[in-house]
Amino acid sequence: MKTFRAPLLASLLLVPMTPAHAQEERPTPTPAAVAAPVPVPVPVPRVTEATLSLLEPAGEGCEWAQLDALSSARRVIAKLAVDCQGAATALSRDGRRGVARFWRGGVSAPVVGRPTFPEKFPSPAFRDRLFLVDVATGNAEELPLPPSGELIEFGFDAGGRLLGLSIQMPTPDQARAGAVEVDGTTIRLALGGRGRPLLAHAFAWQGGTWTRLDVKATNERSGTGVLELRKELGERSSRSLDPRFTPEEIEDDALLDRLYELTPEQPDGEWARFERGGHTLAIWGTPFGDELLATGLLRRVEKGKAVALPNLPYRANDLVSIQSRGPFLLVSLADSGGHARMYRGRKLVWSSENARAVTFWPR
Repeated sequence: MKTFRAPLLASLLLVPMTPAHAQEERPTPTPAAVAAPVPVPVPVPRVTEATLSLLEPAGEGCEWAQLDALSSARRVIAKLAVDCQGAATALSRDGRRGVARFWRGGVSAPVVGRPTFPEKFPSPAFRDRLFLVDVATGNAEELPLPPSGELIEFGFDAGGRLLGLSIQMPTPDQARAGAVEVDGTTIRLALGGRGRPLLAHAFAWQGGTWTRLDVKATNERSGTGVLELRKELGERSSRSLDPRFTPEEIEDDALLDRLYELTPEQPDGEWARFERGGHTLAIWGTPFGDELLATGLLRRVEKGKAVALPNLPYRANDLVSIQSRGPFLLVSLADSGGHARMYRGRKLVWSSENARAVTFWPR
């Protein structure tokens, strides 16, 4: 296996490279509704194996939509007065509430060099924003961000609470002292580990404010994974669009010979077997710890043959996410969930160049 030269921590939501401004406490912005109330609840269509959740540009705003990829039946969940760039979403288990976030970090990063689909550079006016959405009525309320650190993950627990997990960089004085005071408790920093020491916070949105439920010392490698409440988070695009996977060895020598002809000079990595929901793929993956990051160089494996998926535009330089439900395989750019392609077998059944945060709608 070749050596992976670029760690790509910034592209992984769970092991973030926290920006320096995250060390400061943010002022609490004033919540603001961004959509007029819809007087009559929108009829809820039947969710099928081909139903997707996505965000699409609409005029000067962004629409969160529920789309049946086969029939093209489309239901607008909410209209948000914000650009779709950097979008991520989460849904409650009962499907009644959703949350959408827009931030500079919600973009797709290449392994090395230039990406196939470069992101536009955010304007100076771009700011991190978070919206709580009533799925039945389309009402959207802008929420302030958690008061400490950089919001990394968010979602709903089994009881319907909105949780936000953030990462905070200690100040130089706190780093020298090796400890941080939080709510009257001394938190000893994780010094001497892999990566810089950080703090991980868990908040819950309740009573119109963020309440801190937990705080723990962490580092760049562990990120929000040290928080027990992370296990409570339900459906969210940040998990679905993560490029990491546990590789399986390809034991078919004839298949490996065919794949060898496709092996790129860059990026470094290896061919691995990937199983997802009855779909078998051969993927060129780049190492990340004990896992691999899925790249756009992939083939469908059928009876020992490597079959190219039609109109798949990604290269070995692109990180991708791979989702499946029933007979459908959904491939998109990792993290942003953009430029999505949906297949049934070898057939391309749906694609979009404008949608972002494309995931299957929870059933």
